[in-house]
Amino acid sequence: MARLDTVVSLPTGRAGVVAQLDPRWKLAAVSVAVCAALVLHNLPVAMVALVLSLATARAACLPARWFAARTAAALLAIALFALPLPLIVEGPGPVWQAGPLRFSARGAEVGLLLAARALTIVTLTLTLLATTPIESLVKAARALGVPGLVVQVGSMTYRYLFVLSDELQRLRVAVRVRGFRNQASRHAYATVGRVAGSLLVRSHDRAERVHQAMLCRGFDGQFRTLTNFRTRLGDVLAFTIIAGCAVALVAVDRLVL
Repeated sequence: MARLDTVVSLPTGRAGVVAQLDPRWKLAAVSVAVCAALVLHNLPVAMVALVLSLATARAACLPARWFAARTAAALLAIALFALPLPLIVEGPGPVWQAGPLRFSARGAEVGLLLAARALTIVTLTLTLLATTPIESLVKAARALGVPGLVVQVGSMTYRYLFVLSDELQRLRVAVRVRGFRNQASRHAYATVGRVAGSLLVRSHDRAERVHQAMLCRGFDGQFRTLTNFRTRLGDVLAFTIIAGCAVALVAVDRLVL
């Protein structure tokens, strides 16, 4: 049985100690850790940050196969930017020549640094999203001072990405049963353009209907849930540990520089 109240689908009964933390403190801690990962400039420090983020995911008891599948997908996207760096970035350190290609050790270091930072952020984000119901996460963001408009746009974007994906799938089935095959031809490009236009028109119509339905139900821009936030000692300790480790890593990174 899957958990349907979370941003990502997770099996029930696998949530660890991270899921029990107050969403406000959890969101604040992850935000500090993500910001710290973004400003790291040394590969050893970034690798330590990655190991600590994996330890956090382990504490959340995320299913290994689920986590590995999503991390692998993110790694493929990161590789598109990291793999060319040894060929285009030069700096201090050895450089190897292989015909017309020049392989730079500095470029390889920069690529590994980029991958480590990105994977750290992905791991922390997956841990947060997988252990926090979307309603609680939205309410926590608002409680931490995130503007209401930003919260509303983010929440609605998340919810209707899946709706639009289903709509696109239906359109794809509709054109395929009519004999359409995706080929490099003028007719194929025109058909794809019409499908994209139809999807945008349907999305606009659905947005208008949703907006009217929300107004009819008295929506005033405030998100209300049955979740009552309560700060406990464990929340403060978890925030202190995560934020403290993040600040310490940034300080060590600057000292190394």
